[in-house]
Amino acid sequence: MDVRKIQVTGGSSYMVTLPKEWAEKVGLKKNAPVGLQPQPDGSLIIYPADADSIQAHSLKTIDATHVDDLVLFYRRLIGAYIAGHTTIEIRSDTELDTQVANVTSNFVQNAIGLEILEEDETHITIMDLINQYELRPIKSVERMKILVRNMLNDVLNALDKKDPKYLAEMDNRDREVDRLNWLIARQVNIHQKDITISRRQGADLITITRCGIISKTIERIGDHAIVLSNNLRSLIDDDSTNLVDEEIVATGRAVVTLFSDSVATWVAKNMDSANDCLARGENLVQKSISISKMSENLSGKGALAARIISESVKRVAEYSMDISEMTINAAME
Repeated sequence: MDVRKIQVTGGSSYMVTLPKEWAEKVGLKKNAPVGLQPQPDGSLIIYPADADSIQAHSLKTIDATHVDDLVLFYRRLIGAYIAGHTTIEIRSDTELDTQVANVTSNFVQNAIGLEILEEDETHITIMDLINQYELRPIKSVERMKILVRNMLNDVLNALDKKDPKYLAEMDNRDREVDRLNWLIARQVNIHQKDITISRRQGADLITITRCGIISKTIERIGDHAIVLSNNLRSLIDDDSTNLVDEEIVATGRAVVTLFSDSVATWVAKNMDSANDCLARGENLVQKSISISKMSENLSGKGALAARIISESVKRVAEYSMDISEMTINAAME
């Protein structure tokens, strides 16, 4: 840490010199403007005021000379992306294994904003082409909400109409939800490393960080939509479960509304609406438990599917309540 002494000029002006190495690195010259941003802890952030177009670049190199575990290799790529690196290089001392190249290509297709810019026998260079200053995590959260809401509605429509065709887009939507969750986690890390991005967007770092928490919660709700979808066929094919099916559809639609409302109240920081969501959520949790008890009177695959589905409906309600609780916490700041 560089500690410098304050100088007083004119009896009322406080002055401190800036580190030359830093000034040269960010391109400051004589008469260049700098921004000053006081922090809640009493510290002060100094940044180039006219550097809105400058984006920090960082390189992460992954050694792919000996890759024995392709799953771990894929996870390392995801980790490098989420960490916020703008360039990811895959390098090998020998010719890159074909499977490694395929996994890398699949990763780039699933990660938002990445492109392969260079590739030869021993290395692949991946670069982020998105201007992070133009991305707003809260917008990505709202898009996730729409995707997951549609997934849940498709499941309920399939059960209500006894038509599995409604489930045709489930996997594609789930993949898009995962991509957005990665992107938001990446954005949170980038914002934490360069807090001036939040300032330029008119947002605060606390809200940006909460976007990551909300995003993960919505992603888990999306996972439960997949659980619902995977267990739906047993109910659709079993006429003896019709009464339970009707309860699942009615309760499920109320839970979908609760989920959508919970995210909307978080965006608006509406404490009263969040409190209403919590009350509705408690009621829906009890209804889900009642459906599980109803399924005990069933037999065969339909009984097991009904219990699994009622549990997932309950978990969606509980996750929605978690979002509402975060809304109240945020509103109290």
